Amino acid sequence: MASFFSCTATIFLTISTFSINGCNAYGALIEGICKQSQDYKYCMSVVGNDPRAASADLHRLALLSIQVMAIQIQDTLDQISRIHPNLKDPLSQRRLRQCKSDYDEAYTNLESSFSSTSKTAYMDAINFMGIATNKVIDCHNGFRRNGPIATSPIDADDMKVFKLSEIFLLAVDRLIPKKL
Repeated sequence: MASFFSCTATIFLTISTFSINGCNAYGALIEGICKQSQDYKYCMSVVGNDPRAASADLHRLALLSIQVMAIQIQDTLDQISRIHPNLKDPLSQRRLRQCKSDYDEAYTNLESSFSSTSKTAYMDAINFMGIATNKVIDCHNGFRRNGPIATSPIDADDMKVFKLSEIFLLAVDRLIPKKL
């Protein structure tokens, strides 16, 4: 009977040690990605604190960053819908309508990036991510063109999308085999 408990305890300790080391490895992976990003604190707060990140390898981290970015884009679209009716200036209204269109296109391309990443078609995923990010850049720059320069009412949201795009690219860059 004692050997049964010893065997069970040994198996439990082995599994526990493996699980803890696995979590530490994933934590180190996320921290390594976040240290490479331009905003370590943001990366760790958004991706590092996501419960799904605890067991994420590079592939899952890339997918997670897209999912977080999709939520951010949807939140921004909701915010645009709330802000737009309160704008009195026709130029600001037009610019924000264009942002809605840009964010809608960004979301569509983000879905394609997720699909490509899921299939490990990383170069396609990067291309779709680039298109999505460029649509948000178009929105952001729209407040600097065709009239007086203004700060976008969703400026902070744009910046979050840019940071999430970077996290995705940092993860995927490690997944793509390097040519010698």
